Amino acid sequence: MITRKPDFGRRSLTSTLLFIMALMATVISAPSASAETSDCEESTSGRYETCFIYGAGTQDLLLVSKIKGQIDATADAAAAGETGDYIRIALYNWFADGGGTDIANSLVRAQRNGVSVRVVIGPSDAGIKQQLIDAGIDVKSRANSCMDTAHGSMHNKFFLIKKGDTKLVLQSSSNLGAFQAQHAQNLLISRDDDALFSAYVNYWRRLYAGGWTYDNVSWNTNADRMIDGTYDLSKAYFYPQPESSRVADILGNVSACQTGSDRIWMEASELDNSDYARGIIAQLNRLRDIGCDVKVIVQKQAGYDQLTRYGVEESDVHCDGWSHNKLLLIDAKYAGEWRKPVFVGSYNITENSAYRANDTMLRIIDGSVTNRYINQFQALWTNPHTCDAEGEG
Repeated sequence: MITRKPDFGRRSLTSTLLFIMALMATVISAPSASAETSDCEESTSGRYETCFIYGAGTQDLLLVSKIKGQIDATADAAAAGETGDYIRIALYNWFADGGGTDIANSLVRAQRNGVSVRVVIGPSDAGIKQQLIDAGIDVKSRANSCMDTAHGSMHNKFFLIKKGDTKLVLQSSSNLGAFQAQHAQNLLISRDDDALFSAYVNYWRRLYAGGWTYDNVSWNTNADRMIDGTYDLSKAYFYPQPESSRVADILGNVSACQTGSDRIWMEASELDNSDYARGIIAQLNRLRDIGCDVKVIVQKQAGYDQLTRYGVEESDVHCDGWSHNKLLLIDAKYAGEWRKPVFVGSYNITENSAYRANDTMLRIIDGSVTNRYINQFQALWTNPHTCDAEGEG
């Protein structure tokens, strides 16, 4: 790129002053990130919807409201005579406060209207579980990972809804409960991606069964647990994937960045001291060295310490104890082309999440979706909060 130097000799003092005053006015009038409000927005393609809450210790039930709205719409359709609709849920923690009871009430109504509702949950409120069971809802409790009961957890956070011809994947970073509703979270809804929806349903069936085999079909290899969707290079990565280096491999597919415009941004609730995490950090350092704008937001002090200990510049890391997001955002040359993928889900940057827990990572490549996540990241980056010493993952 050729940069032309301005001819200051031809610019009058008045013009210069006017320029400076206009610039100052723009800065002063620009809304701060603290002015960001929780919201939902559809993508330009109509295939996706993104919802964000910004946490900071203030309870926000937007995500609950959005999920409840989809459940209620399904219940209404069933009441009007629509048949064959169903809802499948995999959720780590489910508590009565913070909208948890509202979701349960909606599911009970859907079940009574003829919608098939089945749930896999981790350690959750006993009253919620009993309410669902009493309504005839099939509930499977799995405190630990279905595939590694000794070490991992069933850590997923997704809702699957089939209503008529509409098929929805609602992938969240959030559990249900007041504590989670006080954290920055995100929800990505994928609409009518048949292959993606089918992949999630088949993963849910394996969570319910407690093993990688369902209907005589086994997902025994890591390759079996990575399934392409129909649209926009969508892809689901289902965990655990033992001995993989999945996120590091994704970062390894970035081959170039245009300095000053391209970015590799990450939000991590947990980032541990493992070879898995260090492989990701090594890739972040490589990408910074080739000109990418690398930034990381972590929730916990331990994650901040790991990143800076292994070479990530302190100026490239912010800590936010009220952020529970799990996000990798790429705006660079990825897999041989200039692309803007986002990777969202329930996964943490830990060996346990990758190798032992049940988690999901969802890839979407859609410019308007990625731009929404760029804005969300910038809002959190501008207004970080004190690191969380522990907290929920």
